[in-house]
Amino acid sequence: MSVWLLCALLFSLIGQTEQDGHPVPIEGVKVDSEESYCAPSDCGAWVLKVAWRDKFAEKNESEKVSYDIEVIHTEQMRTVHFETIHVMQDKTSYYHWKWTSPIPLQCTSHSVRLRRHNKQHIGEWTPLYTHKGRDLNAATTTVYPHDQVFMVGSNITFCCIVETDKRPLSVFLIRISNRTYITKPLLFEKPSMPNIHCDVEGNPSGSTMFIGYPPDDQNLTCITRNLSSLECHWEKGRNTYLTVNRKTNYTLNGRVCEFGKCVIHAVKKQVTNCTLVARNPLGVKTLTDTADPTHRVWLIAPSEISSNAHARKVTIHWRWNEATYASFPMICQVKLNGRIYNKTFNGEGLSSAVLINLQPFNTYTAQVQCGSYEHFYKWGDWSEITKFSTKEDIPEALDVWIHYSEQTTSVLWKPLTQQQSHGMITGYEITIGKMKKELKTQLCYTITGIEKSDRIITVSANNSAGRSPPSTIIVPSYPGEIQNAVFNWLKRLCLNEVSLNLFTENEVDVGRINSSNGGLEMSWEEYPSSTCGYVVEWFPTYKKTQCAVAWEKIPKCDSGAYDTWNRSGIFEEGVRYTVSVYACTDDSPKLLKRSEGYAIEKKPGKVENLKGKNKGINVELSWDGVPLEQQNGFIRGYKIITLLSGSETAESHINTAWTEVSKVNLKLDPGFYTFRVSAITSGGEGDYATHKMNVETIDQMISATIVVCSTVTLIFMIITVLCYRKRKWLKKVFCPDIPEPKLAGKWMTKGINCTEMTEGYMKCEIQEVHGLEHPSISESLHGHDLISSNSRVVPAQHFNQNISKSPVDVSYCPLEKLTSIIENASYNLTIPEPDGVAQKSDLTLEMQDAYLPVPNVVQNNFAGKVSEGYKPQTAYLTDA
Repeated sequence: MSVWLLCALLFSLIGQTEQDGHPVPIEGVKVDSEESYCAPSDCGAWVLKVAWRDKFAEKNESEKVSYDIEVIHTEQMRTVHFETIHVMQDKTSYYHWKWTSPIPLQCTSHSVRLRRHNKQHIGEWTPLYTHKGRDLNAATTTVYPHDQVFMVGSNITFCCIVETDKRPLSVFLIRISNRTYITKPLLFEKPSMPNIHCDVEGNPSGSTMFIGYPPDDQNLTCITRNLSSLECHWEKGRNTYLTVNRKTNYTLNGRVCEFGKCVIHAVKKQVTNCTLVARNPLGVKTLTDTADPTHRVWLIAPSEISSNAHARKVTIHWRWNEATYASFPMICQVKLNGRIYNKTFNGEGLSSAVLINLQPFNTYTAQVQCGSYEHFYKWGDWSEITKFSTKEDIPEALDVWIHYSEQTTSVLWKPLTQQQSHGMITGYEITIGKMKKELKTQLCYTITGIEKSDRIITVSANNSAGRSPPSTIIVPSYPGEIQNAVFNWLKRLCLNEVSLNLFTENEVDVGRINSSNGGLEMSWEEYPSSTCGYVVEWFPTYKKTQCAVAWEKIPKCDSGAYDTWNRSGIFEEGVRYTVSVYACTDDSPKLLKRSEGYAIEKKPGKVENLKGKNKGINVELSWDGVPLEQQNGFIRGYKIITLLSGSETAESHINTAWTEVSKVNLKLDPGFYTFRVSAITSGGEGDYATHKMNVETIDQMISATIVVCSTVTLIFMIITVLCYRKRKWLKKVFCPDIPEPKLAGKWMTKGINCTEMTEGYMKCEIQEVHGLEHPSISESLHGHDLISSNSRVVPAQHFNQNISKSPVDVSYCPLEKLTSIIENASYNLTIPEPDGVAQKSDLTLEMQDAYLPVPNVVQNNFAGKVSEGYKPQTAYLTDA
């Protein structure tokens, strides 16, 4: 400090001495700083201001004056700036000069001196005039600048003031005074808020900066909304990236306002000038606009939207909240279902609009906006959305078609869309001659019986508003009995694809239709008698149901000799369709062309009934084609793969053959083969059917036949010899002898008698009549019947079902034949002894030792007749 004061005193003495010898014309020198725009008052000053007066200017008013100005860092006495300026002499006011320092002026003290010179003479320097820095009295570590705003792209030099004998540890590397250190210039290329730290042991400090842009607001426009004031709007432009107390401030004609909207009073039919000033720490932007309020009208939105709807029109009502709109000429438009209605409405204070040509039974949304009619500037704000529904109206006419399917004729019609039905369809009415029928939901009707006598048919749709106009179709003449008989005959021959239309409209043959990009395409020659265009009909050929018929009506083409129909995206893959073209005439439709085809072909199914037949060295393979419903495309041929089975499980490929028919002859060597046959369409190869067989030559077949026959003969001879040698044993096992009961003496008659009893039982008696060879018996039984009997009750269901329920006469059935059907429990017959009759004790019934009792039922082969009135009698045997 003492050194600095000594130097200042020395320069002052020198200046005073020179002034005594050479008077210095410069006086009243003032040195100050220009405060920066920042929140703290001491955030950093960069501009040094110098002002002075010159007495010499009073003598040379017409000359220009030049001055040398030198800026010095006071403590180091180092020149940091030197400049020569030229000014016009002014004897009444001060001269002013500004210099922007590369570092804040607070970093260190700055001294300034001046001198005057011209072409003949250079004056002496003035004394040093000093602007003191903060490094003289700073109590703590301080960084400059701090909390200050800079423009993007600025190079900023920071300084750090520290205590004596201390040094910062960070980017502050250049020393400019005893306590001040500065950084190299730092470039900030984008908006940011950087922090600069000065790390000093025991007393760190730092600085926060704000890097942004000056205001860039644009397009100031002033309009009126209530016809009495102006609202000014503008666009913000580029973002300044400055916030809080550094953000942009706005004034409109001197009145402070917020961004986006400023309101000032306006006089009707008088031009008003508007000036907007946008200001922030980095700059100022001024915008101007000149407006006539009557030419800048922007109406507010209507309120209280309501509607009054009918079937095909609606009236929209609204109100205005501004009283000044009542007599203001305006034009309005309506947004209907999100689209601008094709008509505008105008009038003074307009408050309603009528919309016509609406769709019945439909829901709509509507909005209204209006603008100035005389000096249209822009449309006003949209009103709130109002929602309404139109009422029902009678449906549109149906699209009707007639279709033959085998031996039935059907009338079909398409369902109406929401735009066509005009309401909820409640049913349909079909009229055939004088006969009317009401249908609910069905879309086709089969004509049968007496209805076929009427050729004109009409169909209408009904809803709550009424009935649609009738759609009329003329039915073609029906086939005769001969045609029906031929059709049935062809159908019995399995020609399923034969259609009845071939007989009713036999002018055309069924061709093959071409597929095009996943669709079907038909073209036909123009039919001169066509009065209302053409009809294209299509349906699944093999999966058709009664109503599975679609059609499309095509207008007649005026140019060209051919008409074309092409549709895609509506057909199923792998399904064959029959497509027909009819000419629409004043009479019934005329069939012009019929074709079948696939929109997209798929892989076919399997062939059926694959079989092989060995013909010498040839093998004939045959099979049935793929069923029509499973073909999935036009069969282009068949692929036959032949595999030879070896001793192991693996099979070796022999060859692959192709054929277009369902039969093929293959010449193969003897062996065991596997054949695989698959059908092919443009959609690919289908699954294969498999057949395995052993292929042999003629010699092998003859040898195999001889071996088989010899083996069978040998086996038969062995069985015959064995059976002959064991014939007795076999007879005893399979056919044992059946013993017969024997009695002493001779008998004349043996028989059986059966009578029906209650509860499903039969009573059967075996009767025997003795002969007269024994006189003793004959005499003792004189006067009695020589008949003995043994009775047995058996269930009736054991008899044959064909036997009559009346008693069966079996008097002439020999007993030997009945022993196998009726049980005889004991041949030790006990005969009761009648009174007065002598007993013969040695009369017994003998039985062979090998006899087995027979079953107790009557077999089904029993047959006979029951003698009515015959009653079995009891036999009494007496001793001779």
